[in-house]
Amino acid sequence: MPRGRHARLIAAVLGAALAALCFPRGGFWPLAWVAFVPLFVALNASASRRAAAAAGFLAGWSFQAASFHWIYATCRFAHIPVPVALLAWAGLSAVLAVNWGAAALIGRFINARAPRGLRPLVWAVVWTAVTAATERWTPRIPADMLGYTQWPNLALVQSGSWGGPHLLGFVLLLVNASLAEAWLDAPSGAPGPAAAPLALSFALAGGLWAHGTWLLLGRPADPGPTARVEILQPNIDQYHKWDGAFVNDILADFDELLARPHAVPPALVVWPETSIPRLIARGTPVPEAARWAKREGAEHLVGVISRPEEGEGPSNSVQLIGPDGTVKGFYAKRELVPFGEYVPFRALVPRFVIDRWLSFLDNFGDMSAGAKNSPLLNTPFGATAVTICYEATFPRWSRHDAARGARMLVNVTNDGWYKDTWAPSEHLTMNVFRAVENRLPEIRSGNTGISAVIDPWGVVTASLPLGTRGRLDADVPLNDPFPDRSFYTRHGDWFGTLCMIMVALACLRRSFSRA
Repeated sequence: MPRGRHARLIAAVLGAALAALCFPRGGFWPLAWVAFVPLFVALNASASRRAAAAAGFLAGWSFQAASFHWIYATCRFAHIPVPVALLAWAGLSAVLAVNWGAAALIGRFINARAPRGLRPLVWAVVWTAVTAATERWTPRIPADMLGYTQWPNLALVQSGSWGGPHLLGFVLLLVNASLAEAWLDAPSGAPGPAAAPLALSFALAGGLWAHGTWLLLGRPADPGPTARVEILQPNIDQYHKWDGAFVNDILADFDELLARPHAVPPALVVWPETSIPRLIARGTPVPEAARWAKREGAEHLVGVISRPEEGEGPSNSVQLIGPDGTVKGFYAKRELVPFGEYVPFRALVPRFVIDRWLSFLDNFGDMSAGAKNSPLLNTPFGATAVTICYEATFPRWSRHDAARGARMLVNVTNDGWYKDTWAPSEHLTMNVFRAVENRLPEIRSGNTGISAVIDPWGVVTASLPLGTRGRLDADVPLNDPFPDRSFYTRHGDWFGTLCMIMVALACLRRSFSRA
């Protein structure tokens, strides 16, 4: 491990960047258990809180820039000039890195007088508290919840059902911070203050794995009675979707998918986000979907852009159309994408920026968010909760819906913006975590993929690959193996809350000790 100040900082930045390789398409998930060791070594050795915050920010920027490298590609797909695409990529990475700087600053403040044996625990608690607070109360995309790095390890992922979305990341951080202390003890060749936190971190990691393995062994081989779901994946080029010249072709593609023969009649047909390339009045069923719903005698869940109502903008939404062709239910997206569905602080954004690069928002107008407690949809699988695209990255929405009675999750999305980048695979992985956290099955329909069915243990039981056009016919169990839902669903993010309380108390104690 480098020992000079600049060398330590470079190692921290490189280690954080390499951690992005843990995500899908990279797949080097074991790296996450050691990639942040140089960062904690650098933070422990920092000369001041300011230096620690700078090191945390730079490491965070490198992690976010590597994780979100596809932002640049997405901008270029949309023909955004190279300088602006680079600025968007670097700017988003900087905004998301503020969390890392804040965690480093607070952790360094608390750890200044803490015994070395407690430092790893402080780092893990502080990092978790900052992550949990911003995930809960801000629109910041929480893609750096570090538990996501362990996406292939379903045994570890099971911890989300009782510890919530932050427990696994906490343990991973504790291991890294403990190894950073062990690095300091290594020259002596004898156990030092790092021995206790290192043993604790390994015991927790092993305990999570053993408990998760036991839970997976209880997954039934026979799920019982099922009903057929048809998931449409039309693979429409997003950059042609709102071009009027392609509307008829798009609708014909849906007709062809729906007309394909099926061995078992569907109970539910799920269309992707914004399937219909025109505005739809909220109470008026999509004619194309209503026609098929009546023909098949099945319910259709269709992603649409709903027309503006008085005093509101349009909404990114879904209609549930019944077998009689009428609208049985409606859901409007609650968590809107900044600069994708609305412009934050629009008055402060130069007009030429909107005219040149955000003109689609002028065409639609800033979208309006749906109600937090929008009624659940009544489908053949019982009360069904919907998330649209970006919403699935926020654990709070799926948990909120599960706690008020949802028996199934549906995520409709349009990842066509990102083409064949890492983004669609990362997005699918987050849905796996939502299914496990709430012990609910999840159906996912994506315009370009990855469409899938996920069971309450996080097992993907059926899927369509990215970038293919097709219809996924899958049998989804009607039985509810977890009628009481999960501990996390019932009690909320208790672990994140506990970490926030501990950090607040530690900061108060540290402040009073200086007085």
